[in-house]
Amino acid sequence: MTNAEPVVGIVGSGIAGLRAANALLACQVDAKIVLFGDEAHPTYNRPGLTKNRYPASGDLASLITRDLQIAGAENGAFTRRLGTSVKKADLRGKVLHLGTGETVAYDRLVIASGVRPRTLFEGGAECGSHVHRTLRSLDDARSIHRELQQRRDVTIAGAGFVACELASLAREYGCQIVMLESVRNGPFESILGSDIARALGRWVRQNGVEFLTGAAAADHLCNAANPISENTGAPKTSHAVPPSGRPLFIEAIGSVPNAEWLHGNRLDLSDGVRVDMLMRVAGYDGVFASGDIARYPDPWAVGSLTRKEFWKNAIDTGTLAGKSVASSLGHKAKPSGIRYFPSMATDIFGLRIQIAGNPRSADSMEIVNGDLGRLENGLLVSYLRDGSTVGAAYLDVGARFNRRYIELLTSLKKH
Repeated sequence: MTNAEPVVGIVGSGIAGLRAANALLACQVDAKIVLFGDEAHPTYNRPGLTKNRYPASGDLASLITRDLQIAGAENGAFTRRLGTSVKKADLRGKVLHLGTGETVAYDRLVIASGVRPRTLFEGGAECGSHVHRTLRSLDDARSIHRELQQRRDVTIAGAGFVACELASLAREYGCQIVMLESVRNGPFESILGSDIARALGRWVRQNGVEFLTGAAAADHLCNAANPISENTGAPKTSHAVPPSGRPLFIEAIGSVPNAEWLHGNRLDLSDGVRVDMLMRVAGYDGVFASGDIARYPDPWAVGSLTRKEFWKNAIDTGTLAGKSVASSLGHKAKPSGIRYFPSMATDIFGLRIQIAGNPRSADSMEIVNGDLGRLENGLLVSYLRDGSTVGAAYLDVGARFNRRYIELLTSLKKH
């Protein structure tokens, strides 16, 4: 394109897309920014979907929306097209094909389309045994919070961050909960290892949850083998009020990158969209990616690529993508590349879990303080590779080992 005012298209209205737009606006680049989002809602705090409990209210949907909304930059150069999906991209021709039937030409593109929940059961039919739910969007949260407030029995498939936070939330609402982890020994095993996972499994059980693993969990998974047909007289929605008598079954078993709209462009889409340290997509000048969908060189594991689905990662990579776009349009400031300090935190049943560094790369672990059998008294763990600390985890109801944890973080930051 040769317009005097270049067009920057951003596909994805989550925090990564918004941060890319804000970074561009902060650089005062003379460009028109258009952000496309499948959802009708402006950007909101996605982690809050599983963390916040709300009072029973007829206005629950509005209450959740107001509580989690995130203010974005208001600027005449920035246009949001919410509730507008992008069905296909022609990266050679620099054209987006929208769900409305329109086509939009662009000069620069930021891919921030994120991920969607992986599900046990695919298809248009409705399960005859359970009310199936996933939690990724604001509309999902409205539905699930309403159902949990009714103190429905709930089964949660999975034992990752979303699953554990949902179980903790459901317990606060007074629900009876069954958690199923058929593949691993307990929560966060892929990050923290089997010993910590088993200890966390015991913690979950101590807090009133029936937590099943292995074959016992697999026996309780719902594969919707006896589905009931859709009611063709009315459109089916995943957020409809569930019929009485069927228990609630929430699937939190991972995610799938939203990359189908990029097919046909000869990209490496084996796990999201591959980019370099500046969030640039190889082979296409002016195309960038950020957030959950971006797979980039891991500064903490040289020679490896990583794709992270954490809030801070979306913020950092979104900002970097925006700066890289600005640089490509002639802005003088040069982005420095991704240089993050990996850290994440959550709370489950009152236990604060903090993780830093790259525990996955460790070949051994060392308990610095605490006891695996008494997590409520605190547990501080160092993860080692070839004798050097590469990760740390701190689990505690209070903050009794906080100073020692900070010392571990200081040593990690020298990595």
